[in-house]
Amino acid sequence: MPDPRTDDPPTAPATPNPGPPWDLWGEADPPGLSDAAKKRRDQIMDAAEAIIAGEGIDKLSLGRIEHRLGGMSRGQLTYYFPTREAILLAVFERMLRRMIARDLEGDGPKPMTGRAWDCLAEGLGRALRPDGPSPEERNLFSLLYTFLAQMGHRPDYRDRLAHLYRGWRGLIAADLAGSVPGPHPVPPPVAASLVQALFHGLGMQLAVDPNAFDRADMLAAGLRLLAPLFRPEAGGKTD
Repeated sequence: MPDPRTDDPPTAPATPNPGPPWDLWGEADPPGLSDAAKKRRDQIMDAAEAIIAGEGIDKLSLGRIEHRLGGMSRGQLTYYFPTREAILLAVFERMLRRMIARDLEGDGPKPMTGRAWDCLAEGLGRALRPDGPSPEERNLFSLLYTFLAQMGHRPDYRDRLAHLYRGWRGLIAADLAGSVPGPHPVPPPVAASLVQALFHGLGMQLAVDPNAFDRADMLAAGLRLLAPLFRPEAGGKTD
């Protein structure tokens, strides 16, 4: 039955592809949406983020989103996001894209410019800054914990997270391979997995316990640990 509203119908999301790592940070909306449809999707995600930030993930429901939006009916809401879980995934990806975009727009070194070590040092320093993690980062970690806890019976969570993590590792590996002349101490994909594990583990620790370790000491230790992979000519020195 044709939808009586004038918004373009959202198309089915494409199957994640192993394309260039930069694809992670492209347009998040499904293709073919009108400006009005994109605006409605953003309104729904805005409402969901507000609930998560103010009340917690466990309070997020279609009913609460519908109530917060006021004029949007349940049918309109589920037209864009059929389930609560679909909204959670969309909100998570939008948060992630927004934070990455801010980092890429900053004055620091950029990936794929021959400065893999500088990018690593900048990124680790940012992850271990004294005032972190931010409220948005804590909400992102809370969503990630939710997905990890349910991956055993939610293949959509597992597949989407696997795609995002694969792209992140691919970018690190490509940047390392292009910045550091061979032969490499370990294959760039292996080094990328180590970097990803370090960032992921430290971020999770700080989200749970902001005082888990001395951040300056951890930054120095992390750079010393990774220097041989990114700066083999320096013999592990970080200066």
